[in-house]
Amino acid sequence: MTLKILCSTAFHAAMPEILENFQQQTKMNCDVSFGTSVAIVEKCHQGEQADLVILTQSGIDSLLNQQFLQTDHLTVFTKTGVGIAALSNNPAYDISNKENFINTILRCQSIGFTKHGASGMFFARLIKQLGIEEQIRPKALIPEGGLVGELVKSGQVELGVQLVSEILAVKGITLLGFIPEELQEWSSFSIAKTKHSLTKEADLLIDLLKTSQIQTRLPSYGFISEAKISSVQD
Repeated sequence: MTLKILCSTAFHAAMPEILENFQQQTKMNCDVSFGTSVAIVEKCHQGEQADLVILTQSGIDSLLNQQFLQTDHLTVFTKTGVGIAALSNNPAYDISNKENFINTILRCQSIGFTKHGASGMFFARLIKQLGIEEQIRPKALIPEGGLVGELVKSGQVELGVQLVSEILAVKGITLLGFIPEELQEWSSFSIAKTKHSLTKEADLLIDLLKTSQIQTRLPSYGFISEAKISSVQD
């Protein structure tokens, strides 16, 4: 039997270690499909079958409204924020405060963010709120989804905007850091069983994500562990 998981791209780097622990304990195979929360919700609406989903709160809310999930197995287990990626840690890339962050993204030659990912949709709103959308849009490369760090690595864009966990999934680039707290939007992630799932192994994976064994490893992948979630401002 294979456990099927629909998972946010944010876990592209962390999931192999998580599943290695899970498979050692259960001897069960897992089939993981990655995508933006928007894309995964759409797949579910179109009838794709899965045992578990790992999504942002907005994705979870959408599936709850469609009665696609078992609410008694819904668990918030981590969160992360939006960061900036570059090829190197150039001193000119100062994002330490609001003013410097704005100046940095205005001065760069090109910038990438996703159209449908949580971070990309947030960044699109942010540049509009800051009144700099007209300066940013003409130099932006905006794919539907995927890892923006790959665009930075290949030289297609100078800077990339995405969840820190997704930036760290791409080797050979530099994480400049989280964007300033006053501009930040944190993304919580939950795991939930679908209404189609009857396997007890799905419950075991949910339980594993809450253990100290996994929680202490999540920060290395750009996440904030469950124990620290309550201390982060929403």
